[in-house]
Amino acid sequence: MRAALVILLAGGLVLPTAATRADEITDQLDQARAYYDQGDVTGAIGELEFVLQALKSKIGEQLLATFPEPPAGWTVEAGEQPQAAMPFAAAGTMLSRTYRSAAGDGSIEAQLMSGGGFLQGLAGMFMNPQVMAAQPNARRVRVGRENAVVTYDAGARSAQLVLDVGGKATIMLQGQGVASGDPLVELANRWDIKQVKELVGG
Repeated sequence: MRAALVILLAGGLVLPTAATRADEITDQLDQARAYYDQGDVTGAIGELEFVLQALKSKIGEQLLATFPEPPAGWTVEAGEQPQAAMPFAAAGTMLSRTYRSAAGDGSIEAQLMSGGGFLQGLAGMFMNPQVMAAQPNARRVRVGRENAVVTYDAGARSAQLVLDVGGKATIMLQGQGVASGDPLVELANRWDIKQVKELVGG
């Protein structure tokens, strides 16, 4: 990673001008180039690492904007932390929001996890026909043009929906106090899946 960052600088990294993008990322790129020109490779790497984190944060904000508005009869909790690092995917991001039923104790926790790798295997496992056959309460549903798996436990009044987004991200909805998996399917169908795919490169 560090060697690659140095190569970017050595190869003549094209920096955006202050007139076109006067923000902290531009400033850090300028500082990284200045450190490199001075022979301070460690300082240049440090600045570029901050740039990478800032860019990931911007992607996280754009992914958060893809979350759906609550369906009729539901509200979304405000004041949540929008982004957190995933403990099982070093380059991944997990975003979440909680939706609550306006009448009753129902809730749906919606999570968008990017990073591929483990996530691709997780979604693939849920979509495996043999795994689905072993769960009589599991069913495949359509979310736009995508396939998802919904499971429902009538005794616990809980449901789960898992949707793979091009092998690069996973959407997971977990419902509590719900009468079926339908509210999760409705919420998933409100998601801007096309934009998620564009942002994660799926």
